[in-house]
Amino acid sequence: MKEIIIAPSFLSANFADLKKEIVRCELAKIEWIHYDVMDYDFVPNLTFGSKILKDIVNSSKFKIDIHFMVKVKTVKFEDFFAEYIKCNPSMMTMHIESMTKEETQKFYELCKSNKIMFSLAVSPKTDIHVLDEWLDKLDNILIMSVEPGFGGQSFIPEVLKKVEFLASLKKTNQFNYTIEIDGGINEQTSKKAINAGVEMMVAGSYLFESENFIEKVETLKHD
Repeated sequence: MKEIIIAPSFLSANFADLKKEIVRCELAKIEWIHYDVMDYDFVPNLTFGSKILKDIVNSSKFKIDIHFMVKVKTVKFEDFFAEYIKCNPSMMTMHIESMTKEETQKFYELCKSNKIMFSLAVSPKTDIHVLDEWLDKLDNILIMSVEPGFGGQSFIPEVLKKVEFLASLKKTNQFNYTIEIDGGINEQTSKKAINAGVEMMVAGSYLFESENFIEKVETLKHD
């Protein structure tokens, strides 16, 4: 069985002691971390710019998965991402609901030209078929199992049907995308997600609010 990737969400980290949080991830042998960017427009919350990400990158060797929950309003679409790209992320994710078809194409081209994995996210109420025309181009699909915007929400089990559909489609058509899930992940919901076909899981409060970070990471990896 392919090993499941666990990506701690730094939205739930203690930023008063960021170095400690980085060390906890390192001791747990974390390879990927998840970094949320919110604009108080696409979602009702405001989070991190590129400066904090740069500090994390300069203090660690994680692969970075940037999850943008934003509507890009600059004159040049690609300008918004410039400072984030300088941080050398391994993957960038935009919500397909936040972009026009033309912007989605620009985002794809931006990722490819910078050798960054191209990833699209879908919110719980979004029809999975909005991704149809992008399936052969995608490196990753992020299924939101809570409404985007805040950590600590409860898992929405209905989204697992999307995971199962994407897993079946991937096998039938030999698509290359990985299937990622974000929201309400804990020992119980992670097992359901893996059984449905998830290959990468984002976990926030379940990990960072625990004193036993390493043990909690291990509980997310099921046989």
